[in-house]
Formats: sequence, structure tokens, C-alpha cells
Amino acid sequence: MIGIDIVYIPRIADLLARRGDRFLEKILNSDELNNLQSKEPERIAGIFAAKEAMGKALGEGIFSTGLKQFTVRKDENGMPYGFYKNTYFHLSISHEKDYAIGIAQKADNTLSGDFSLDFEMARILPTLQDDDHKGSRGKAAIIGGSEGMYGSVDLASRALLRSGTGLAYALLPKESVKSFALRAMEVIVRNREDLSLLDDMDAVAIGPGMGRDDESFYLFNKVYSSFKKPLLVDADGLFHLSRKRMEREQAILTPHEGEMARLIRRDIEWVRSNRKEAASLCRSLYGGVVVLKGKDTIVTDGVHTFINPTGNSGMATAGSGDVLSGIITSFLAQGLSCFDAARLGVYIHGLSGDIGALHKSRHSLIASDLIDYFPEAFLSMKRLGEAELI
Repeated sequence: MIGIDIVYIPRIADLLARRGDRFLEKILNSDELNNLQSKEPERIAGIFAAKEAMGKALGEGIFSTGLKQFTVRKDENGMPYGFYKNTYFHLSISHEKDYAIGIAQKADNTLSGDFSLDFEMARILPTLQDDDHKGSRGKAAIIGGSEGMYGSVDLASRALLRSGTGLAYALLPKESVKSFALRAMEVIVRNREDLSLLDDMDAVAIGPGMGRDDESFYLFNKVYSSFKKPLLVDADGLFHLSRKRMEREQAILTPHEGEMARLIRRDIEWVRSNRKEAASLCRSLYGGVVVLKGKDTIVTDGVHTFINPTGNSGMATAGSGDVLSGIITSFLAQGLSCFDAARLGVYIHGLSGDIGALHKSRHSLIASDLIDYFPEAFLSMKRLGEAELI
């Protein structure tokens, strides 16, 4: 479907003169405002016309969606295109005397469904260089596993690799090393008692399927206090941390609401009713970055807060959190800050779930599906990251 719109440029000039940035804030989203190259009436009128045209091509108009929900960008060849949630548009923007003309056509590669892509997330996605090798793309380890719980480490380590980490290690109890190595061909499997291996790691995750016995508690304390690089703590690691409260800045904690209640010594109902306050309290007690999982996952470092817009109820399934631990740890190993690794990780994790739900339905999603749809999520993000805002 094609949408066409014509905008009278002097009218835009008058609105800019009278209202200035207040007018721009009505029609441009935050990405467009932060990267706007010119406030000339002709340029603003062109963007306005293109957004109106996209609304018409969508068949909904702008009144049901709002102009700020549409984004106008240029591809690597300088050609304009548009984006609304998961829908791409081919655009033509031209000017004829006092008028700006926008024409929008829905692109063929639009996915059916309802999810959104964020340009800020695309910009912080780690980039690959032509001369990269496995050693330059980060080394990361998952410390965990216990009898009957090795699937947690399997999911987390697979997510590590699928998210771009060059070398992924699984550090497990000695008795399981050989059997696990047979099922995880791309993962380097070692005895978790040999902590000298951590000297070469760029990032570590501890806790998935780890167990809650005294031996695991001792191991956790040793790693938490001695490993000085970025450390993600999840699952049983959070249980151990709640037993002996310790603070560090180079850490990411990823509790669900029940684990959060234990960490901050509050009732779970209070956590559910006060999610932002709970995340902030946890950050003040333990430092680092806190990721409170659930609907609208919260990421905070005490100064900045990110509310994740992706994900769906089909992701409420065993192992989903282990996949999240893997992707965040991968981004840490590739050099992102704790806050950026956490927000990008939860974003792509949720986006993969949204794409998976389109293919398999929410009811049928399992944790390993999320990893299977990482490539599609990364491709979508890469396309956005390579474009420039008009």
C-alpha cells in the first residue's frame, strides 16, 4: 500500500518560529531530535510529510499512532526509508516550490507481528572488524552446574557464543566435565575448582544451576571477591550473595522478583508493587548494575534507568534467564560497560522472544528457541545501526 502526503512549508516555518523546539518535540522522537542535522523548515516539512505518508500507507493514519512513533532515516546510499515498529517503508521526499511531498510504500521484508526496534540499542551493538579472530572477540566463562542442573550452563554458554563471544568456557564440577564436553562441542569445558582460568577471562557469569550447598557457597565467595573484571550474578549465585551481602561496582545482578525479595529482605508482594524502588534499593545495597527481570524488565546503575520494551509472556519458561545471562556476559566480554551490556542484552533477549512468538506462538516458546532466533534479531539490529538519521 502507498501513502502520499503534501505539507505547506511556510506553515512549518511559522510553527518553528512561534514554538521552536516544542513543535519539534511533538513530531520527532528522541533519536531524531538527538541526531537532527538541520532545523530548516524545508527539512522538517519533508520529515513531516514522510511520516504522514507512512501513516497512510499503514492504513491507520497518524491519529491512532502519533508522528513520534514513525522514524525517518537514510540508508548507506543516502536513500530515505522509514520505520514503524517492525514495518519498513521505502520513502521518497521531494520539494516543489512551497511544498514538501512525501511518498511511502511498505517494504516487502516487513515481518508480521507487533514488536519494536530501538535505534539507541542498535548503536551500542558491538561491531566486528575485518581482522577479528576468536581471541579478539572476548573470552567469557559460565561458572555453575550441579547434579540435574547442567542444562542451565548449556543454555548460557550457547547464548555466549551466539551473541558474538570468541571463546566460551563452561566451568563445572569435576565429575561432569567429560560428559558435558560431549554435548557442547564449541564450548571449552573445565573443572570449576581451577580458578586460575579466570585470569584470562574478560567476563564471567556465576550461578546458573550452581547449587546451594556449602561448597558452592565457598566457591561463590572466592570468585566474587577475587575476580576483578565484570561479573554477572544470577540464580544460585544470587542466593549465595543474599547470605553474605557484598558490594562491588563491576557486577550485574539479574534477579527475578522472588530473588529480589530475598536480596533486599522485602516481601515479594512489595517488590511486585514497587519494582523501580526495589531495583534502586538493591543497587544501593550491592552496587553495580541491577536487572530486575519480568514484564518491563528494569535495568539501573543508580544514575540511569532503562525499561525494556521487548519480550512477551511466552518467555516465562525454564531456562530463559540462563539465556539472558549468556547474552549479557557476551556483551561484557566484547567490551561494553555493565549498564550497556545489561540493557542491550535484555533488549535483544526480548526481541528474540518476540520474533520467536511470530514463528511458533507464545504458547510454544522454550528457552532454546530464543537462541535460535538470535541471528534474526541481530540482523534486524544491524540494519538499523548501519543507517543514518536524516
